Amino acid sequence: MVDPTLSNLAPRFWKVWFHLGAIAASITMIVGMIVIAFAALKILSSFNTSSTHAKREWTDKEQVFLPMIPGVTLPMSHIGYYLLALMVCGLFHEAGHAMASFAEGIPIQSSGVFFMYLYPGAFVNIPDQQLATLTPFRQLKIVCAGVWHNLILYLFCLVSLAGGLKMLLVLIGWQSLENLGGVGVVHIRTNSPLASHLPPSTLIYQLDDTPLSQNIEDWNAFLFKENARHTTDLGFCVSKPLEDYGKECCDVTDDFPFGQSMNTSISCFQALEEVTDKQCLPTLPVLATKNRPRCYKASDCNGDEKCVIPYTPSSAGQVVRISAQYPSWIENGAEKIFIFEGELVDIWESVKVSLLRPRFWILPTSLPHILELILRYISSFTIALALLNILPAFKLDGEFALEQLLIWMIQPAEAVTTRNSLLTRRIQEMVIKVTSIVVGFVIAGSLVMGLLSSLK
Repeated sequence: MVDPTLSNLAPRFWKVWFHLGAIAASITMIVGMIVIAFAALKILSSFNTSSTHAKREWTDKEQVFLPMIPGVTLPMSHIGYYLLALMVCGLFHEAGHAMASFAEGIPIQSSGVFFMYLYPGAFVNIPDQQLATLTPFRQLKIVCAGVWHNLILYLFCLVSLAGGLKMLLVLIGWQSLENLGGVGVVHIRTNSPLASHLPPSTLIYQLDDTPLSQNIEDWNAFLFKENARHTTDLGFCVSKPLEDYGKECCDVTDDFPFGQSMNTSISCFQALEEVTDKQCLPTLPVLATKNRPRCYKASDCNGDEKCVIPYTPSSAGQVVRISAQYPSWIENGAEKIFIFEGELVDIWESVKVSLLRPRFWILPTSLPHILELILRYISSFTIALALLNILPAFKLDGEFALEQLLIWMIQPAEAVTTRNSLLTRRIQEMVIKVTSIVVGFVIAGSLVMGLLSSLK
């Protein structure tokens, strides 16, 4: 799994590298014990809460460790990212142990990967007899190397998510919309009415009269309006229709959010200044015609034209104009206006958008989203693995790290006594027992809270 020649290329570098790793992991052990104690207190406080509503609110907002349960707290569509992230974290962890062992002159006996249920992992077998011949601090460097590599992997993920990934993708062919405005379409749910109109890489630059100058921030703000309704004070100038479409489309209720007319090509509009003046008009000619005169009042329009806006009292019957531009390889980048009728949140749930847009048709639109999702899973798993594995609990790296730390601090080689050895053993046993109980309680409690949260 790890080539020993790598650790022989720069022995002085690896000596300093794993020296830093032992220090960083020892500090992480202290931080981890504080975090696990805090998590235990949070779980205990939730059990003492008398209000069911308060319990659920705590579960959603204040849980320290969020369990990843495929199909329960983790979407089954993410199972591939979940498994890949676990494998990467496990490989980095075990590679750290192997490289540190080689750097200390101890060859590993065996290494490999395994897959147990929904947990992929890796292992490295270091000979105990040769390991015991090293000084406590040199043993500590090998024991802590896995956690050290998890911390480095977490730092790499943070830098990538903070902008490194975006810079790389821009260099190899993606366009950043950050200073241009708008959002790029990554994927649309197949059962959405927008699926046949907005192909991947389409730029959505405006919703109704709201330009998406702040990209995803404006996108989210528009689609999560208070009361799930969008209102406007800018109307459309329309002349008297040549055909009488009746009034049925304006008979809007919660059961009939689009009215009760059988004609699906018309919508209800109301006069901007006279809210009781409603009429049925063709939807697309009014809302999707480019350069149609706009108005704030009837006097802004010509002659006998009226100033109207869509009548949408029901949150389930909202009408949204989506202004979009196709990518250059589809209809030469034509700009179009699409009309969506339904709930605002339906747009948000069915249309996945991004700040990055491919410049060329050959580039996969979803790659930035996939890479970001993988990095987020890796960062979550690797920091959790670092914090939990360095805890001084049964069968964790922290159990052996604590032993070497205590020997190094309390039982130096020149002052080995039976009394010191007994003191070291007692402290180690007490800390490991207490920590193991707390860790078990937090894991069980987090699972229970995660399951309760999923039942909401």
